Amino acid sequence: MNFVWCDGKFLPIDEFRISPHDRGLCHGLSVFETLLAVDGEPRLLDAHLDRLSAGLIRLVGSGVELSGSGLRRAMLELLVKNGLTDGLARIRLAVSLGKGPLNNIDNGEAWAWITATPVDEAPATVRITDAPWRRDRENVLRGLKVGNYAEHLIALDMARREGFGEMLFFNNDDELCEAAMANVFLIRYGMLLTPALGSGCLAGVTRDLVIRLAASSGIPCREKKLMRKDVDKAECMFLTSSIRGPIRISSYRTKHFEEHPLFDSVRALWLEEMARGGE
Repeated sequence: MNFVWCDGKFLPIDEFRISPHDRGLCHGLSVFETLLAVDGEPRLLDAHLDRLSAGLIRLVGSGVELSGSGLRRAMLELLVKNGLTDGLARIRLAVSLGKGPLNNIDNGEAWAWITATPVDEAPATVRITDAPWRRDRENVLRGLKVGNYAEHLIALDMARREGFGEMLFFNNDDELCEAAMANVFLIRYGMLLTPALGSGCLAGVTRDLVIRLAASSGIPCREKKLMRKDVDKAECMFLTSSIRGPIRISSYRTKHFEEHPLFDSVRALWLEEMARGGE
């Protein structure tokens, strides 16, 4: 039987209920984090909780109290209950702002839930193309991991129907931003390049980890404004996400990318970090 954790209780998944008046369900007023667990242990939990808390402050305008130690214990027990203590698992933690007035966001009944599911085997590479619309860098939701995720899922489904695995977003100033479900890195002249947060991209936990691992390993890495011409000149590209880690892009539109030793080094560093605990 599969279980879900909800505000301190473990429930069989078919007993999990959401109010039809919940503002997270009806209007996307929620934030969430997806993190990797390895052999029954969450990875990078503190970083994910920090981002979740920051997202709630931006969304609500005030803090919603979260117990990091309590959530960790809940995740550990949920992994055990769902038989996910060996290998890789996906943990999803979400906080909804619950029932409340539509014109007073922070006056409601916030609540949280956690799911834990197996991880499908990640592809070695992914083919990507451009999204046919641009991201608004001034959007109030820019950089937030909110329940209103339709734009990302529409792009991912469109990529699938066109024979690709991901879609790349540029913003309304034609700056490289991110992919539908991941951050993006370029490799050029022995250096890692990734869009600055000012582009409107998500402050990815694995993105930040890769930047830190590069610094500690002597790999040049810069966050900067990247334009289409920079993408066209890239020797290699890769995506980063919490579950898959760094995944090499094999082709972008009609451009093909060969294997690259610098990507192999980044992937190896991430695997080592996940194996040893990655906090």
